Amino acid sequence: MRLLVGLDGRDGGHDALALARVLASQSGGSIVAVTVVFGGPLPMEYALLDGEEAGLARPIFEDARTRVGDVPLETRAYGGGSPASILTSNAEREDVDAIVVGSPHRGPVGRVLVGSVASSLLSGSPCDVLVAPKGYAGAAHDPFRSMAVAFDGSPESKAALKRAEGLARLSKATIRVMTVVSPPAVVAVPGGAAGSYAPQSPAEPDKVIDAALESIDRSLGAEGVRLDGSPAEEIAQACEDGVDLLVVGSRGYGPLTRVLLGSVSRKLIDAASCPVLVVPRP
Repeated sequence: MRLLVGLDGRDGGHDALALARVLASQSGGSIVAVTVVFGGPLPMEYALLDGEEAGLARPIFEDARTRVGDVPLETRAYGGGSPASILTSNAEREDVDAIVVGSPHRGPVGRVLVGSVASSLLSGSPCDVLVAPKGYAGAAHDPFRSMAVAFDGSPESKAALKRAEGLARLSKATIRVMTVVSPPAVVAVPGGAAGSYAPQSPAEPDKVIDAALESIDRSLGAEGVRLDGSPAEEIAQACEDGVDLLVVGSRGYGPLTRVLLGSVSRKLIDAASCPVLVVPRP
């Protein structure tokens, strides 16, 4: 796998680099590290730097080489532009499998928190986006051994399951298919009229889980987990128990083959204690 990592010399970039190193090591892949030497929050012209200007990024890249060890590393230093737009442009131009970013420097350690760069990427990235939880670089991490997939039978969740299966083959990881059953509810109607009835969703959760398990390569260990309640809250809590990576799909509308967050996937990213991989809609 070829992974694109955004670096800024701070903890969030270190977390992203540590996560990219885990994935690149288990896949025999490489990392492309990108940093913006000077720029601003608004879209503007940017350029790939060389010579003396590129030298300003040398300390960041030297530190990155130390952190990734023997994983092949390419570096790019840019001047101008926003980090999110530069990462997206690189992903569109080059053959990368995922963009890896870290959480911002606030909130509890061990949580994935979406900052401005990650939020922008999660609104139109052409490839997978992988978000590292805060503090991920502070501990050693083995290759992924346990993956969870948020699955409801939709095409988006099927795309997420397929991506998780491919990653699981790299390290012989197990897969937990997590399906949350939302109970029947009365939906309020504006104007005070009688509310409408929303049935249980999914209607036949056991069949949804069975279909998912049947689609997974039998050489991989897989189990189905039925949860009841609020999808984001229940899945995030279930991931507290030894899950190395949570894989979620994008919502089912908007541009094709782009990452677009729906309400559940965004809440999952905010609440997760493990890295989260968001897969573009199929």
